Amino acid sequence: MAERILLVDDAREVLASFARVVGGRHAVVTAENAERALALCRDEGPFAVVVADYEMPGMRGIELVMRIREEWPDTVALMVTGLVDVDVAIDALHNGRVFRFLEKPCPQTHLLSAVDEALTEHRRLRAEREAASSLRFSRAALEHFNGRLNELVNEQTEAMLRLNRFVNDLNGVDSLQQIAELAADAVHDLVGERGVVVELRSRPSGEVECRGRSGPEPRGAQRREPANTADGEIGCFVFDHLDAHGRPLGTLHANLVAAAAASTAVAAYHQIRRRERDDAQHATILALAKLAEQRDNETGKHLERVSLYCTLIAEGLREDGWHRDVIDDAFVHDLYRSAPLHDIGKVGIPDAILLKPGKLTPDEWQVMKTHTDIGAETLRSVMDHDGSQSFLGMSLDIAWCHHEYWNGNGYPRALKGEAIPLAARILALADVYDALTSVRVYKSAWTHAAALDWIKQEAGTHFDPRCVESFVARERRADEIRARLADTRDEVAAQHELRSPRAHAV
Repeated sequence: MAERILLVDDAREVLASFARVVGGRHAVVTAENAERALALCRDEGPFAVVVADYEMPGMRGIELVMRIREEWPDTVALMVTGLVDVDVAIDALHNGRVFRFLEKPCPQTHLLSAVDEALTEHRRLRAEREAASSLRFSRAALEHFNGRLNELVNEQTEAMLRLNRFVNDLNGVDSLQQIAELAADAVHDLVGERGVVVELRSRPSGEVECRGRSGPEPRGAQRREPANTADGEIGCFVFDHLDAHGRPLGTLHANLVAAAAASTAVAAYHQIRRRERDDAQHATILALAKLAEQRDNETGKHLERVSLYCTLIAEGLREDGWHRDVIDDAFVHDLYRSAPLHDIGKVGIPDAILLKPGKLTPDEWQVMKTHTDIGAETLRSVMDHDGSQSFLGMSLDIAWCHHEYWNGNGYPRALKGEAIPLAARILALADVYDALTSVRVYKSAWTHAAALDWIKQEAGTHFDPRCVESFVARERRADEIRARLADTRDEVAAQHELRSPRAHAV
């Protein structure tokens, strides 16, 4: 909308003269008294500038501009007068009610110059107000976002704690019936307000041997989640698709049920075979790690490749004589199990940022970087409830520090050199090598040789030089892992389509 000028004067000849002068350069509206001027402001305003006579019958000019500034603070007032009380003028100027006083008769050049300066002041006032409004909106949006982010972190932490407690309980069971009952209770807690039934068999395709239930019997539309082993389906979860309020099961809760089903299948299989149940916990941890990976544009092979690269580097360091007081068999075993949790914090990153196809804005990148702190906070909460598992401490180090740089230029804490935990230094190299050599929808995979050359250049800057030396010395084995577990472009495209915002909306 064009910036308009309101001219107010009870002398028609003066008003006509001003209108001719100012109207040659700006859009003008005229009024012969203050009351008419206020009505025009309400009906046709606001105006950028008001030029008013000081002395008018009825409401005086100074009162008019005061009323205008109260209702339309961006409007700039010019006062025209032949005689004015100096004290009144000074007070009006100091308090910002009048931008400038002009004496009658007012030369044309003075009038136009004053109007131009008043328009500049109007633009400044409007820009300041818009900036202040934008800042208030940004602050409100940030507060809302932070609140929602905290809710997501808390929700994921509670779910992880419940799943971790479920797995710990599985370690003490003596029968398939106990497994079925524990699984039913865990899933009922995770999906909320739904009846859950868990059925388990002693062998795939066999008869149902035991049945656990939590909540009311499922009825109406139902969902079924299989509990699969390498030999086939050993059981299943059956539960209501809709909760008590008619809401369908969301993607997040479906993934949680899948994680519980994976743990149940392993526990049941080992119960039947009377073997140790350590793998049950590892299956749940891996499933939890995949909750983060499934929200990112990664395939399931990414976790396996990174774990194997970490094992290769750790064993290589030990063989080369480095960190032998730290890297024993238990360290390598824990590292293999901890590596899949490096990006668990991504469960707290909104889909709009995590799945954004284009480049992130600086503000979005700052949010993305918080996944390291979110991962550490989540794992720390789990450790507070159960610190008996040695790999959890290593998992926390990895989740928190795998984006730190050897030279101190990484995040989130700008750690430097050996202040960065060894497991995180190993993971950083493995993760970057995998990212470079893996195909994505937005890039082709680097060759093994090209990735190796780049990693060598980053030794002592991004990466621990000893880790690089160990990795390079065993680069043929790394290339074998890469080739054997490589993702195809079709697999990546399918995964990207599955995880796109459009797919999530469906």
